[in-house]
Amino acid sequence: MKLYNITLGMLATFIGLAASGCSDSDDWTPGPQDNETGVSAYFPVPEKTSYIFDSELSAENMTINVSVSRKNTADAVSVPIILQTETEGISIPQSVNFGAGESTSSFLVNCAGIPDGKNVGFTISLDPSQTNTYGEGLYAVSFSVIKADWIEASDNVRYIYSDASGNQLYPDTYGKLYQLQGTDTFRLTDYFGSGLEMQFECTTPETTIMKPLINADFENVYEEDKESLGWYLYNEAEQDWPSWVPGNVEGYTAISYLTFFAVSNYNTCNLIYNPDTLYGYMWFSTGIDFADESFTWGSFQIDFNLKYNPFE
Repeated sequence: MKLYNITLGMLATFIGLAASGCSDSDDWTPGPQDNETGVSAYFPVPEKTSYIFDSELSAENMTINVSVSRKNTADAVSVPIILQTETEGISIPQSVNFGAGESTSSFLVNCAGIPDGKNVGFTISLDPSQTNTYGEGLYAVSFSVIKADWIEASDNVRYIYSDASGNQLYPDTYGKLYQLQGTDTFRLTDYFGSGLEMQFECTTPETTIMKPLINADFENVYEEDKESLGWYLYNEAEQDWPSWVPGNVEGYTAISYLTFFAVSNYNTCNLIYNPDTLYGYMWFSTGIDFADESFTWGSFQIDFNLKYNPFE
């Protein structure tokens, strides 16, 4: 930390200059004032902002429930809500309603009219006259939605567990690979035997990095691991880090934390390594914390053959 010695005379000079600058400048304009009118409504930070709807879902099931809170709860009130852009297939009510004394309410976004296979993004805001400029929460929230089906791309996904020396840590487990129709989004089931799904985007069959779209914690890894884009496997539905034995095989120590490293030297995704057989693989360098508080470096791999070429 740097320390600065400032005399009283210098401090008086700074204060005088600051006062002069604020009062005499013709260019000075005040910053935004805190808005104290209305009910101080806001959006709590949403847990989920990206949605995938199966094409066979009924219209009433293709909705997003959006929560709104307010600070001033004395009276019943309707707070106007605004769809900031005209987005095809998205509709919202004109307002969200609060009963007297009610601090939280919600409304439904109807997404039934969005086109098939197209990512649709939109932003919803609250009437500024009912918000607090410097209050908690958000005055606007953004979402992305898509209506598409998952197509089975592989039914022979094999998860292989080794330590850094190549010794087997657990017996192989198996899952499936799906592609979201018409997109570059893929989904692995039972990711490394954890019971969790893993979504990722892949725009090329060539070597690339697998970057997770769900069930990943980038924030709480060690600082040096953040530099290599490391991330923990994380159960978003339970808001917790999973602890499991791959395959639930007896006699093996559970994994308590599994860290992946996303720099290219430690993370390789070849969705099609062999075009003739449509063989693909993924390889990860991992840090494994076990339930008995031991640790080892790992070399985890995924092997599979595709049923079709997703890039044709």
